Amino acid sequence: MFRVAGFVVFMAIAVVAMTACVSSSSGGGSEPVQFPPNATSEAGSSAVSAALVDADNCSGVLTPVEGDLKLFTDSLTSTVNKSEPQIESMCSALYDTGESGREFLAVVLIHLESEDAADDHYELMKGAYSETGAVISELNNADEDFVDMLSALMDSDGVGRTTVMRQGEWLVTVTAGPSMAESLWNAGDMEMIGRGVLKRVGG
Repeated sequence: MFRVAGFVVFMAIAVVAMTACVSSSSGGGSEPVQFPPNATSEAGSSAVSAALVDADNCSGVLTPVEGDLKLFTDSLTSTVNKSEPQIESMCSALYDTGESGREFLAVVLIHLESEDAADDHYELMKGAYSETGAVISELNNADEDFVDMLSALMDSDGVGRTTVMRQGEWLVTVTAGPSMAESLWNAGDMEMIGRGVLKRVGG
């Protein structure tokens, strides 16, 4: 859990606009953000949930799984709302084996008090990932009532890729690792998971 928990803490730091970021180098070429999403893998299809989402603790964000991977959900609201009162709720849902170097998937869901606040935090996250040297591609559609999305390819320090999406006052991040070559989930899976979460919380 320590690897994924550390990344979730990094995301919390980015959200509250602190400057500390994990240093990493980019890995490989840019993979453009696509719409509609790429076809998903079996692992991606299995992860997509149809359950109602509890934005306080991320229950319903991911489907429970069997085997080595375990599903963990947690509330992160108390970590950030004292310093950032515009964050109404923040939570995480994680697939993790608990073993270093093994595959994982982390989803962080953030509800802001307004669309402007969500846009500000989206831009903060984009800046934080840019500073890590990640290869970033972006699709801007939120002004047309769709989804703003950026994809940051890192493939370094145990993190493969992060996808960040904004729709209305909601933000969701989906991160896979330890690298994209070793991950059970591809870029299309990550996008489908993120869009599914936004559809269920914003619908």
